[in-house]
Amino acid sequence: MTEPTVLVVEDDPIMGESLQQRLHLERYGVDWVRDLAAARKALQTRLYPLVLSDIRLPDGDGGSLLTTMLQRYGGCCPPLVFMTGYGSVEQAVNLVREGAWDYIQKPFDVDALMQRIGEWLPTDMQTDDAWFGPSPASQALERLVDRIAAFDMPVLIQGESGAGKELVAQHIHTKMAAQTGARREMPMVAINCAAIHEGLLESELFGHEAGSFTGAAKRHHGVFEQANGGVLFLDEIGDMPLPVQAKLLRVLQDGQVRRLGSEKDVHVSVRLICATHKPLDKMVEAGLFRQDLLFRISGVPLHLPPLRERVEDIAWLAQRRVQALNAKTGLARRLDPRFVAWAKVQTWEGNVRELFAVIDRAYHFATDCWVRWERAVMPCSAPTTVGHSAIPGKAITSLGDYLARAERDYLAQAVSERGGKMAETAEVLGISRKTLWEKLKRHNLAT
Repeated sequence: MTEPTVLVVEDDPIMGESLQQRLHLERYGVDWVRDLAAARKALQTRLYPLVLSDIRLPDGDGGSLLTTMLQRYGGCCPPLVFMTGYGSVEQAVNLVREGAWDYIQKPFDVDALMQRIGEWLPTDMQTDDAWFGPSPASQALERLVDRIAAFDMPVLIQGESGAGKELVAQHIHTKMAAQTGARREMPMVAINCAAIHEGLLESELFGHEAGSFTGAAKRHHGVFEQANGGVLFLDEIGDMPLPVQAKLLRVLQDGQVRRLGSEKDVHVSVRLICATHKPLDKMVEAGLFRQDLLFRISGVPLHLPPLRERVEDIAWLAQRRVQALNAKTGLARRLDPRFVAWAKVQTWEGNVRELFAVIDRAYHFATDCWVRWERAVMPCSAPTTVGHSAIPGKAITSLGDYLARAERDYLAQAVSERGGKMAETAEVLGISRKTLWEKLKRHNLAT
């Protein structure tokens, strides 16, 4: 992946060289110019993902640069961040209101600036072959998947709905195929046990012969036979009825299936991967899941953490989703870094699936090239958080709950608009930083 290039507009040679060296160390490209004229010329040659400029230049000021960028790019103006001294803070604030993205006050901590640049740039620094994300949990999972792909053992993936369990199964299959050199010959068949009626699930799993029941006009090969020589992914196995569990256990023990209406067993060889959002151990205690089947399917148990526990993945996932939508639509929309700041303080009860749904909505309702968080929360919706709906003619909830949700949304918006800077957010809200942190923690917004 090509490195994102930052345009630095700074006439001070010491400051400019220092920023250039540090940005190179952080693996960014740098175009360093020293005046407004050179900046205008550079902006004509490429679309920068970030422009970092002194507010006072030898031949102009920040307002002139902002005007140039707005005239050239309109609503698709790249992020423009000003570096300002104490005497020009008021001007910088006004420029932010007019369209600049942010400002930093000199003297500033370079480490803190690099962290902020990582937030401003809508570009991930990961390689294209990553599957899960840059968080420690996702990287550990990726390393583990690389190892277990070579094991001839069943895998049980547990985690909340929407966390990406099927993606893990697909990655295991891909690694297996690569290791055996059988990319085309190794099938992967997936079935959702919760989406099929109990009376049909057995037929879908094991198949049936023609005439074995009403409507069985011809022979049907079940997913075990379809996946023979490859991977069978049983999603939501916790929803499998007990009678079917017993028959599944027999197949796993014997390695043979018998179609409904047949008297002949068929040998099958599959790598079984199961997934569920339910606590199977507690279901065993309640008599809802067979303990012997749990032992059989959990040869390699994997736990996929929810998205709220791997916040570092959000920017990476969001960027990947926007890139996929661009490839599908032929557009060239970009992810607003403030979308990421907003997304990082959401709870995402629906995990990656919910994040993608919100990004899709924001993408398709965008009015310019930026995918913004404001477009994710539709103004015509009921005054509730994402994922809640109102019943016409009835109160949504109690007044206390409504006010709590309103405070939560307001805090999330305030934090995102300041790019996650707690001190500035607290000052704008007129509360102490300690009070702000306590409120964020109470609303599960603290990260």
